[in-house]
Amino acid sequence: MLLKSCIYFILIVISLLSIPILIYSIKNKKQNNSKGIKTIIFFYIIYLILGIVVIPNIFCLDTGLEILVLDFLVLIAIINYIISIIICSKKIKQSNEKFSLSKKKLVFILLLIILPILLVFSSFIKEYYLIMNSDLILVYNSQGNGGFGDSKEFAYAINERYCEEISLGIGVEDYSLVKYLPKKAKKIENIEDISNLSNYNIHFSNNDKYISVYKNGKIIHKEQLNSIYFNIDFDGGFCINIK
Repeated sequence: MLLKSCIYFILIVISLLSIPILIYSIKNKKQNNSKGIKTIIFFYIIYLILGIVVIPNIFCLDTGLEILVLDFLVLIAIINYIISIIICSKKIKQSNEKFSLSKKKLVFILLLIILPILLVFSSFIKEYYLIMNSDLILVYNSQGNGGFGDSKEFAYAINERYCEEISLGIGVEDYSLVKYLPKKAKKIENIEDISNLSNYNIHFSNNDKYISVYKNGKIIHKEQLNSIYFNIDFDGGFCINIK
């Protein structure tokens, strides 16, 4: 899963969870459960805010109009979570129950809190590894239908073993990629530069929507592009292993 897709997935899941958590907060009558719910909610509100406002900028992700839909979803979720906190707080005040959590409940709460962090971290590490171990990073722009918000940036990390799409560092064409690249990386302005700097050749056609990678004249990868990309232009990139 792409880093950007992973973050979107987590935002959607945490937002949707606000509904059953709100319902459970209303029905729950145990103080211990209310305190556990409040702990989970506290972290989830932080995750939602970070996922919308901070993380896309830190990782320089290319976000389109879909972020507006996520903004609305996250806003509704935060409202639900705040209502849940108020309900749980009232129930805690009204109860004289001594606070204690079983090991199973504690593990469950920790799992719900830590899992989103692990998913984002693993996706980031995967894409960072692909970038650092690639020979080429190629960035493309999909114009879509040419309307407002249709444009999308996407990139591929390429070496002999893989040709994989990445989302890390392409928020501003290929310029924001620099901080994730080895110092020896050489900027590619035109697709023709690739054969001058390396043993690779790249063939691409908007008609068949495949990216074909050749090394020393032999094809080593033929990768079909995501169906959401069309009207595609080369937007630059980097050659990491120069011949």
